[in-house]
Amino acid sequence: MFRINEKIVVPDVTSALEGEEGTFWVSAPTGETLEISLEEGCVEVHCSAYVPDAKRNDELWTITKIEEFA
Repeated sequence: MFRINEKIVVPDVTSALEGEEGTFWVSAPTGETLEISLEEGCVEVHCSAYVPDAKRNDELWTITKIEEFA
């Protein structure tokens, strides 16, 4: 289970977020960042941004939990 502000780097976002609830910043290796909410099996993408300066040369995704649901 993720803690608030915990950041991990993973090759598979789906596996990492399985069973999680809350709001997460998910950054792709391409520099695209998504804000994703997961609650009771539902997924909602709130916004996305492209930050070309954040582009990496690997296949890993960065996930940070930014909010927990009550």
